[in-house]
Amino acid sequence: MPQESKTTSPTKTARPGKIIAVGGAKGGIGKSLFVANLGVFLSRLGKRTVVVDLDLGGANLNLYMGVWSLTCRIDDFLDGTVSDINEIGTPTKYGPLLMGGGGGKLGAANIHFSRKLKLLRALKTIDADYVILDLGGDTTYNILDFYLTADQGFVLTTCDPASYMDAYGFIKTSLHRKLTRLFGAESNYYDYRDATVDQLIKDHIFPHTTGNGSHIQALMDRLEEEKPIYHGIVKGLLDGFRPGVVVTMFDEQEQADELVARLQKISRKMLSVDLNYFGCVPFEKEIQRSAKELIPSVAKNPEGSFAKALRRIVLKMEMA
Repeated sequence: MPQESKTTSPTKTARPGKIIAVGGAKGGIGKSLFVANLGVFLSRLGKRTVVVDLDLGGANLNLYMGVWSLTCRIDDFLDGTVSDINEIGTPTKYGPLLMGGGGGKLGAANIHFSRKLKLLRALKTIDADYVILDLGGDTTYNILDFYLTADQGFVLTTCDPASYMDAYGFIKTSLHRKLTRLFGAESNYYDYRDATVDQLIKDHIFPHTTGNGSHIQALMDRLEEEKPIYHGIVKGLLDGFRPGVVVTMFDEQEQADELVARLQKISRKMLSVDLNYFGCVPFEKEIQRSAKELIPSVAKNPEGSFAKALRRIVLKMEMA
């Protein structure tokens, strides 16, 4: 049984740099575009930056980085062809090092759990100041686990209602995955596994009745009553889960601010989680043209609106 004073603050795993994950449960919202430009922006600040394409079933980040072919991919590391993940990086003319995703093989996105653990551990050994993960547009366990390994996770959304709902769904399922992996093999609490706590979490997330709309606070109340020491652990987990929201392709600032306010309200009410609003990224004609030309907007126009938006996001991220 863990001592309460010692288990509420798990020891962090040492890593060379800061891992940033960019997700969202909907395609076409500009995740790869955001990752590519954020990578270029950080690189131009003198930061050693690596961008990693973890959309293993539909990797295309290399195109946004101006790279048409890759000699090494993540597949090569997972297959053991390359022993060190740092050896699969491809230089780009825009600054960041690129680690390309799967090569389009059948089942590439459905990697086995042991291979996923290998990749999760390897990501933390990448020699860089910043490692930016470009995730697929879904909520599979693999995508959620990649997202949760990051120091800073971003959830992108547009002002479209479907995108907004998918963003909340991504945040909710990410938190649920984090809770269900409380005693997972990759967890700091693996040695303190407790069957009762594990069952309480599963009963909340996978209820026997239809729907799972109950507040996380209901789970916290049960833990406080039955397992008070673990209540402190889960409370720390909730407090430390602070997804960063970024709105893309917005028309009016006021509309974006209202959308995020609603997202923050429902996340606080249902999930007991506070979201961190990082701001908006425009998608003007100039940026759309850069995307079609496969040239990062920040490289083409270092003082443009995209670069200014990223500067605000990076400043806020470094202050967090």
